[in-house]
Formats: sequence, structure tokens, C-alpha cells
Amino acid sequence: MSEAIRVRPARSQDLQAAAAILVEGFRDKFEPAFAPHMDRAERIIARTLAVEGSRGAPGLYVAELEGRVVGTIGLRRREDPEVPFWPAASILVEELGLWGGLRAMVYLSLLDQSTGRRELYVADVAVAPQFRRRGVGQALMRHAEEMARAWDKRALVLDVSTGNEAACRLYEQLGYEVQRTRRSLLTGWLLGERSWYRMRKDLG
Repeated sequence: MSEAIRVRPARSQDLQAAAAILVEGFRDKFEPAFAPHMDRAERIIARTLAVEGSRGAPGLYVAELEGRVVGTIGLRRREDPEVPFWPAASILVEELGLWGGLRAMVYLSLLDQSTGRRELYVADVAVAPQFRRRGVGQALMRHAEEMARAWDKRALVLDVSTGNEAACRLYEQLGYEVQRTRRSLLTGWLLGERSWYRMRKDLG
């Protein structure tokens, strides 16, 4: 019998492993922001996650299998407290220098999206390469739906690049539908991703 996948809130000791998974899963997004210092990406992400975790919002959840962190998912509600600008910004400046830090802020800000009062926003869904195709992604998404119901949300929403066919298929299989397509010359130029789907799953 295979071991069950456990999804739980991330703890401080999980952040380095979570950062490694996120950097690997979203390397194409982080490379333009952090270049030529991709060797610092995991440390930057881990430090930023620690700052975000200190704000008292639901934040990051991890999937655990075989005694190790194997996946991540971020959950955001409209009513969650905002992450203070300067602590996160200072990490980028410290790690990348003034110009590099400012550039990274601009690049990463392009990935931020709004969410409605009765919606739960799903982000940062990533699975360690060696644990893909083992149901980790589905377990993370099921947990998001459970939390949405617990928080009395009417829908889950997420944004995914139209070129990420594997993720789009997974979300469609789980009942998400494309709500609209967002096209941006700026993200196409800076991040190499010109179009994004806003996908939504209504909860009955």
C-alpha cells in the first residue's frame, strides 16, 4: 500500500526545501528576475517566504511524502494582511544590489493578480521533479478546495500561462474552466510569457 500524501501548513524548517521546489518549478519565471544570480534564488525565496509567513496569513502549504517535502501550494484571501513592502524588498536589494533588486521587484510584480472577496486564490503549485505523476499535484489542489470551503469561499481562481499545457490539463480535469485570457506584451518581453488563463472553479 502506497504512503498517503499529507498536505499541511509550511513550517520554518520546510522553507529551504519549499524554495528549492519553487525555483525548479518556476525557473523560467525566476531566471529573468534574478539573472545573473540564479545561484542565490533559493536563498532569496526562502527568506521571502519567512517574511510572508510572519504576517499571520494562511500563506504556504506543503505536501509531505516519504518523510520529506515534495510539493508546495500558496493560498491567498482578499482579507489577508498585506506583506509589508520593505522587508521583502530589502531582501532583494541585499542579495542582488540596488539595480538588480529593483529590477527583480518589477519582474515579480508582473505575476501578482487580484482576487475577489468570495474567492480563494491559488498560486505557487509546484512538485519536486522526482515525485511528479504520483498524485501530489492533485492532493495539493484538493486541499485548496477543502480550505476554500472551510473559509466559506464560493470559488477558487488561479492564473496559468497558456503554454503550460500539463498544468492546464490538470486544472481542467479538476473542474476548473477558463474565465478569460490575459495578454501582455510586457510579460511577453520580460518573462517570455505573453498570454495567461484566469481559471476558476465554482464550489457548489
